[in-house]
Amino acid sequence: MQFNRKIADYIGWEETRYDALLDLYEPGMKVSDIDKVFSEVRDGLVSILDRIRAKGSEVDDSFLHDKFDKRLQEEYNRELAERLGFDFEAGVIAVSAHPFTTNFGNKDVRITTRYDENDLMMSVYSTIHEAGHAIYEQNIPDELAKTNIGGGVSMGIHESQSRFYENIVGRSRGFIGAELPKLAERFPNLSKVSPDEFHKAVNKVMPSLIRIEADELTYSLHIIIRYEIEKAFINGEVDFNELPKLWSAKYREYLGVEPANFREGVLQDVHWAGGMIGYFPSYALGNLYGAQMLYKGILRDLPDYNEIVASGDLRRITGWLKDNIHIHGGTYKPSVLIEKATGEALSASYFLRYIEEKYSKLYGI
Repeated sequence: MQFNRKIADYIGWEETRYDALLDLYEPGMKVSDIDKVFSEVRDGLVSILDRIRAKGSEVDDSFLHDKFDKRLQEEYNRELAERLGFDFEAGVIAVSAHPFTTNFGNKDVRITTRYDENDLMMSVYSTIHEAGHAIYEQNIPDELAKTNIGGGVSMGIHESQSRFYENIVGRSRGFIGAELPKLAERFPNLSKVSPDEFHKAVNKVMPSLIRIEADELTYSLHIIIRYEIEKAFINGEVDFNELPKLWSAKYREYLGVEPANFREGVLQDVHWAGGMIGYFPSYALGNLYGAQMLYKGILRDLPDYNEIVASGDLRRITGWLKDNIHIHGGTYKPSVLIEKATGEALSASYFLRYIEEKYSKLYGI
């Protein structure tokens, strides 16, 4: 991380040193922009989490941790990716220890999924998430492919696509209603589970120590913690040796949990060890971009959005994303692209509205 301070100074910056590193992943974005939206998200999510804790409702998700044959999971995930819009003529799905997407232009996009016989939805949501990234790249126009703007414009916009498919669509009641019968065909142990039970189970809120295992509601808090820490370090506000203590304090304050060791805490991610400072904000920005696209773009242009999701045929939704996001590649900076698509500058209000509407119904708060 010390080297990143030097890199930032070589790049040059005006307001804060961290701005130089942030710009590598989210062009045009500054700390002053992110501080505003992240503080709203942090306070809003902590408030909703406190209300859920006070309610004390228990959600049974034990049926998601039964025995699920890996071969059948692979069959289902392949069909699911195709239904979402992944083009197997221009891509493949493989298996890896950690899911990822890579591509060599718009005609060769590769995704991987991780499987666990005792955790069905891990592979399902990994597939949906990576398909979101992949569909974005496959929809880059041929005239832009192989140019310096022939790909997703930023990591934040890229995450908006994957997390839109994974969470806003994939964890919705309409999507669950459409997919549960297909899952039950392959896995009879799910045949007696109702769509409402399944919907609650895949949206279970349980604050945890590990980012990649976080539920939808608390995930952005994991990212905000990392952003606040790396920003403070790069800008010279804290010393390297203070990071573990600062990490534990923020997890205790925001999520009510505390790591027992460095592996559960400050050493769990590869980003800092790999020098990828300024990357973490992209994950939470993706949530904000995606929710704003939903409320100020998709619902505006597709008023029957909920019926489309419930039908299981998502081609019109994918078409909207293609026409408003994918086809532009890297032509516009993220701030320009989100305003073109939604008519507004980036706002935290739509993500907080989405979370509030969803979890107030699920938990009766």
